Amino acid sequence: MSESEQDQQPYVIVERRASGVVAFVCGALVGAGVALLLAPKSGRETQADLREGARRFKEGTGERLTDLRDTLGDRYDRTRDQVGTQVGAFRRNVADRQKKAGEALKAGKDAARQARSDLEARVSESKAAYRAALAEGAAPEERPEDGSGDEAADGTGDEAGEAPRADESVGDADGEASRE
Repeated sequence: MSESEQDQQPYVIVERRASGVVAFVCGALVGAGVALLLAPKSGRETQADLREGARRFKEGTGERLTDLRDTLGDRYDRTRDQVGTQVGAFRRNVADRQKKAGEALKAGKDAARQARSDLEARVSESKAAYRAALAEGAAPEERPEDGSGDEAADGTGDEAGEAPRADESVGDADGEASRE
């Protein structure tokens, strides 16, 4: 291949990431092995040194594990407390919103009842006024607000445009027909 062809070839870069702990342990083991081989001590002295090193390693590891356990326990407790606090706040928020929604629903129902009551009172007053006018013999003339003059179109009179008689049913606010 020529140099220009090599420049056009894609490059492959391989990265290896080794854990720092693994490299440290491997280096420590290699260093310990070399120290044992090159040490000018007798076998008994070397064995005593190895036991002492193992004991120190065990104590150091135990202390580190205890520290780690304490740290994790503290973090667990803090996290549990924080989550408990947030859950409590969320529950209070939900309860407050439910209470407000209930109050708003009650207020809406009360307003609807009052509006219905007012409407029923107005309808009753209108019926009473209409009946009084019929009793006097002069029925009030009802004209649609659009000015078309078609009384039959609203269903209150017959084809000739007459007002309903007193014995005919007249609808109340609920849409039910009442008989008198």
